This record gives sequence, structure tokens and C-alpha cells, in this order.
Amino acid sequence: MQILVTVDTEADDQWKAGEASVCVDNVYALPRFQALCDRYEVKPTYLVTHEVAVDARASSLLKSWQDERRAEVGAHLHPWTTPPLERGEAHARAFPSELSDEVLRAKLDMLTRKIEEVLAQRPTSYRAGRWGFNMQQATILGELGYIVDTSITPGVSWKKTRGALDGVGGPDFTREAIAPHMLNDKVLEVPMTILRTGFLRRTRWLRIFRNTKKRDFENVFAAAQRMKLPAVVFMIHSSELAVGKSPYVKNEAELTHVYARLEDLFILCKKRGIVSATLSSFARDYHG
Repeated sequence: MQILVTVDTEADDQWKAGEASVCVDNVYALPRFQALCDRYEVKPTYLVTHEVAVDARASSLLKSWQDERRAEVGAHLHPWTTPPLERGEAHARAFPSELSDEVLRAKLDMLTRKIEEVLAQRPTSYRAGRWGFNMQQATILGELGYIVDTSITPGVSWKKTRGALDGVGGPDFTREAIAPHMLNDKVLEVPMTILRTGFLRRTRWLRIFRNTKKRDFENVFAAAQRMKLPAVVFMIHSSELAVGKSPYVKNEAELTHVYARLEDLFILCKKRGIVSATLSSFARDYHG
């Protein structure tokens, strides 16, 4: 089994209502995270939004790690910060799955071309903002050269979560498969790892929350290995790796908790023989 460490690499405070922030100060704190990954031979996949790609300092950091083969850089579509922007769009948090075909294509094309321009390498991995994925995106991703998506959250419905002001809410993934599977003839889906674990069969995401303990990771890995999953997907927002840039990490104590749990996770991977892969390297080697 492999672990795919993914980082939604985006602007600060993307949970706030109103005009979308395009300040990416949190990204400048990522060298600490990358250094920890290097120490444990973990190669993360940074899934970047448009505002990160156009920031010279942020894109320079990411390009150096990519070029040194210490990480992969993929794409993360936030419709509210990705041109072309329509009037009022920056105030809403539309799911990509709510966009028209024309708008979705324009935004995905813009995001892809901007990442390729600043990193001198076309992205091949993707996650939809707010997990707002649909097959329309799978088709466009295949046309743009992507080979892997990691947007599906098995067992979770976002239908009652508000997106666009006049939208229909997010997608329903309650019946989606947990294991990797092909979406079409070009794009592999590697779902977010969300499993029922332990004696009480609690649903757990492979993420770090305020109450996350090392045993939570152990339970997820045990369940995944019983199911013979070829990979598990861990995710974190880049803004969770700095203080005061997200609702999840408001002070130094909470940041210390995040880094302690990250170290627990990486040490546990070593003990269990779970090796790290980037999203695209896993997809290229996947034979289903």
C-alpha cells in the first residue's frame, strides 16, 4: 500500500464569506512542511490554485521542489479566484460542478496554462475546489492531459452545502467506490480516504483535526489494508500549516498539534512499510 500526501495549496482564509482573499502568505510557510516530508522520504503533491500559481514567490518555491523531484505540483480549481471571473463570483463559493460547460472549460484551461507557464511543466493531477467534482470535469481533464483526479469523497454528500448563490449545491458521493478506478479512458480517480474504522465503526477521514490522535491513523491504515486498497490519500490545506490562516489552526499550540500528528503519520508509514508516491506517479504505475 502507498500513501499519497496531498496539499490543497491555496490562498489564506478561503472559508470566509465575502470577497475572496488572494493573499497567499500561508504558502511561504511550506518549507517547514517540505523539510519534514524530505526527512521521512515523503513526496507530497501540491494541488495549486490560480492565485498561488501567479504569485512569484510561491511558484518559485513549488517549482524548486518539483524540479528537484521532491514533490509534484498539480491543479486545484477554485472558481471564485480563477479567471475568467464574472460579476459577483468572488463573493460566492461555487462548486466547480455547478459551472456551465463553457465557464468550466475556460477556467480549467486558464488554470492549467498558468501552472504550465510558471512551472515549465504541465500539471497532470487535479482536485476540485470544495470537492465539487463531476464527470464533466473528468472529460475536460482528459482533454487537457490530466491523468488523475482525487476529488471524490466516498460516503459523503455535499448536496445540502451551499455553493453558487443560485446553484444546486454540491455533488452526492454517498455511493461512490472507495478504491481507485478509471473515470474514463484517460483519468484515474483516487478517492479521498474516508473509512469506517475501529470497534465502533466510526467514519474517519485521513486528515488532521483538533482531536486527531495517532491511533486514528492506525485504525485507518488497518481498515485500508484489510480492504487491500493499493493507496490511501491524506490531505491538508496549505493554510493549516501556518498560524491564523484557516479556522483549523488559530495559534501556535494548534500548529504544534498539526506537526506532531504529521510526524506520527510519517513514522507509522515507515513502521508499516507504507511508501510515499505522488498522485501522478501512482497513476502511471496503476494497473487496476
